[in-house]
Amino acid sequence: MSRAPLMLALGAALLFASTACSGDKGPLAVENVQLAKDNGSGGIGDTVSEFHPKDGPMHCVSTLNKIESGAKLHIEYIALDAGGMKNQKIVATDLTTGVIDNTADAKFSLPNPWPVGKYRCTVSLNGAAVKNLDFAVVPG
Repeated sequence: MSRAPLMLALGAALLFASTACSGDKGPLAVENVQLAKDNGSGGIGDTVSEFHPKDGPMHCVSTLNKIESGAKLHIEYIALDAGGMKNQKIVATDLTTGVIDNTADAKFSLPNPWPVGKYRCTVSLNGAAVKNLDFAVVPG
């Protein structure tokens, strides 16, 4: 029995699977931004829309519409109105996606509890601002 038909079938299956997974999803874009609590081990925990002052680290998880190595994300946390600060940048980080990444986790913590108030997480992709996500730190 010849191995050629088997190899041809396997090759076709791999080609189909890679085409189905990648697909043309248009230009690279940030598809979704979510905030999450820490899972206690430094990883992403439950998705939330607000935090408590002692929650930390906080995760801002950005999902791209496709996998692209070398995509540059810039994520900032801004105090809109919190602890006497208005429209003030608190922390920022830059991340670059790898060869199998379509998500980036910007993990932030402060040395002291977060002041109660309103905040914004801003996400830029390859130098262009693309998403804002407002959230609150509430007593508790």
